[in-house]
Amino acid sequence: MKYWTQERVFDHPWNIVANAAYRKYPNPVNENITGIDVLQQDLKNGVLQSERLLQSHFSIPGWASKLTGFSGTQYSYELSKIDPINRSMHLFTRNLNIVSMLRVDEKLVYEQHPTDPNKTLLKQEAIVEVNLPALTDYCEKTFMSTYQKNAEKGPRGLEWVIEQLKREYNDLSSKVSHELYDLTNVTGLHFPIKERETIFS
Repeated sequence: MKYWTQERVFDHPWNIVANAAYRKYPNPVNENITGIDVLQQDLKNGVLQSERLLQSHFSIPGWASKLTGFSGTQYSYELSKIDPINRSMHLFTRNLNIVSMLRVDEKLVYEQHPTDPNKTLLKQEAIVEVNLPALTDYCEKTFMSTYQKNAEKGPRGLEWVIEQLKREYNDLSSKVSHELYDLTNVTGLHFPIKERETIFS
């Protein structure tokens, strides 16, 4: 069994990072995730809990494919809990296929930074366990190395999504501003500057 953990700080408020983390895929930085399906979603006591099925594809050595029967297409179960009141988002993921030979558990926790509310702290950990006699240690090291490389892409992909969300917001704000301006001209209604600022703040 191999265990890996790291912490990372994002220079964005928690609500922005949590929104981007949930909408993280697809993104051009990490193209391994090829499909997402929502299995169930519930809101309980202000906490949004979601279950999703993720499909991903990884390039693996030919010998590993022959030995395990794993083609490189992976299906994983993801459980997420988003608590906006306490500013926390928990993500847990586990692979569903070839679990008798390989199990990968991943946990990510996004929380508001303890000393700076304009930043977000990510705590990430992964456990890789391989059950292949005589090859366990080598395979665990190989899969963990692959996981770490993909994990390094994660923050870059998240930053890309955040930029896309900002563009969506700016485009929407611009559209609303233009429509409000047109409405003012057509109806003769006028919104004081302070009211406009309230609407779009």
